[in-house]
Order: sequence, then structure tokens, then C-alpha cells
Amino acid sequence: MFHRAPSSTRVIAVIALAVAVFAAPGLAGVINPDISVIGQPFMSLTNDRFVAERNRPRLDVGETEFVFDAALNPYARGLFILALSSEGFELEEGFFSLVRGLPLDLALKGGQYRVGFGRLNLVHPHALPFAERFDVLTAYLPGEETLNETGVSLSRLVPVHGDFSLQVAADWLQGDSFRLERQPSIEPNDPITLGGDDAAGETRPAFAARLSGFGMLGEQSGIEFGVSALSGTNNVAAATRSRVYGADAKAKLWTSSNAYVVLQSEALFLDREEAGWDPVLGYTNTTVTPAGGYAFADYNWAKRYNVGASYESFQRPTAGEEWDQSIGAFAGYSLLEETTAFRFDWRRILPDAGDDFDQFTLRVIYSMGPHKAHQF
Repeated sequence: MFHRAPSSTRVIAVIALAVAVFAAPGLAGVINPDISVIGQPFMSLTNDRFVAERNRPRLDVGETEFVFDAALNPYARGLFILALSSEGFELEEGFFSLVRGLPLDLALKGGQYRVGFGRLNLVHPHALPFAERFDVLTAYLPGEETLNETGVSLSRLVPVHGDFSLQVAADWLQGDSFRLERQPSIEPNDPITLGGDDAAGETRPAFAARLSGFGMLGEQSGIEFGVSALSGTNNVAAATRSRVYGADAKAKLWTSSNAYVVLQSEALFLDREEAGWDPVLGYTNTTVTPAGGYAFADYNWAKRYNVGASYESFQRPTAGEEWDQSIGAFAGYSLLEETTAFRFDWRRILPDAGDDFDQFTLRVIYSMGPHKAHQF
């Protein structure tokens, strides 16, 4: 949990960062990291009757990312990503990675990072072929927007045969993003009613694991697949846990020297214990076990153009486990080269209970520095 600094403090911090970066002595340039700034303003429109700005375009400056990336030595790299939004300035990712030199050809990563669950959790918004990520990821994975944790990850690339290889990874995580706030019951002896917080300040570790494989299809095309697992404590006092399992696949099929199709899908299964309180038994729990997933196809018929379609279906993590579905279409265009890109989305949301509605999003991605707004 990040504590927002006052506005004046954030402004001073940004100015100090700019001075430190751009006023550095000329001789230090050989050791300065690569620095990029990525802006992502957008316009959105919806006819959802539960949204106050229904049928009115909404403009938003979006999130601006400051990326600092450098090789620390031939064996290690460092990466910092700072995010500036209307809610303030925060560290989105900051970690080191040892890519060689460890026993058994292991790779090590440590710090705060997007956990390698599935395919899309690792991807920053500017690298997606569409404007908005799928709702099933927000509903099932811990964290407010993405599964972003402080932890340590060990991984190893295992050659199998020919062009086929396996990647094995295991993470030990701080586990703070798993916390779920329990609503107090009407019982007078409920610890929350008595002023407690279910030991929300205590730390319990979480764990993640992933096995993925990659193989070539011909000389240029390739296929990737993976399975992921995740487990952590969502209420310390009640000792309840959240577990998420996933399977994913992606194929990138080249149709010519400048055109390719990406086919990608992911299935997720949530097994979550939700804490409650009984005046006699004390802490209790109920379990929800929803499932769902998404699939999309993205056709890049030229270096600067892409179009695609998507489908999503998942059960809500509630007692009724109602189904939500959506269909969508998206298009992208890069202006001359990769420093400026446009993403347009349309999604038709089909909730199990309630009225269907549409969402439109137009996002502009512009980047300064070596970290480009690259196409997926």
C-alpha cells in the first residue's frame, strides 16, 4: 500500500528527479541509464446506465510512465518504472535481474515487479494491441489493477529438443496485494465491530509458479503455452487464502514478410476462501470457485496497422457466481514509426444480470526515449 505524499511534496520530488537526471555532469553520461517517458492519454464513452457520465465523452490524461533501464554489469540489469497519474506518483516496478553467472544456469529477479502469472499480467498497457485489458484478470488476480508484488523470483530456461524449450519459474512474494477487507457483521463480538482490523498489518508470504514452453512453427512462426499457479493469504486472522490457477496459449503466425496473426487465449480458475464471523464459532469462511477466460485474434497486415477481435466470459467471484461476457473489436495505427500509436476499442458487455452496454476507448500512446510504444 502506497501512502500518497501531499501535492507540493510530489511536485518537489518530480523537480528533484528532473534536475538529477538532466543536470548530471557530461562525463557521467556513459553510466547513465536509458530513460524513457511514455504518455497514454485517452477518451472513453459508454452507455452504461450505472455510470454518471453516460453517453458523454470523457477525456483523461491517463498514466505517464518514466522508465529507467540499464545494464549494471555483464551479469545484471536494473529497471525502475515510475507511474504518474491523477492519484499521484508511485513506484510501479523496481527490480534487479541476474541473467547469468548463477549455479545451474538460474536467473534471479528481486524487488517490486509484475508477477509472471499467465500472459497479460506482465504486459504494460502501452504494449497491448488493444486499449483495455480483460475484466477477468481484474476480477480474479490480486491487486487493484495488476498483480504487482515485492518478491524474489528464480527461473531457468531448459532446452528440450531442437527449437523447443521450457521456462520454469518460482516466486516468493510479500503477499500484501492478496489482502481482502472483511465487512463487519452485526454481531457485537465481531473483532472489527470492537475496533480490530483482522491483523491486516501483519505479513504473510504468497507464492507463484509458472511453467511455459516455446517452439518454432517453420522458420518464422512460433507457439507458446504455459500453466500458472498462485496462492496467498487474504485474511490473516481468519487464515483464509486465495488460489488462482491458469493455462494460456499464444501463436504468432507470419503470413508474409510484413504481416502476421496473433492468436491468444487464457483460462483462469479462482479458489477463494472468504472470511466471516460467527458469534459462537468465531471466524468462518465460505468458498467461491468461479472460472473464466478470454481469447483474441490480432491481425497485423502492415508494420503500422492492426485489427482484431476478442471474446471474454467469466463468472463473478460472488456467492451467485453470475456470468459476465463481452465481445469486442479493436484497431491500431502507428504514425510513421513506433513513437506515436493510436488504439481504438469497442466492447459490448453482456452481464448475466442487468442491461447490456457498450464501451468505446481511444488511447494515444507517445514515447520519448529508447523504450518505444511498440506494437504487440
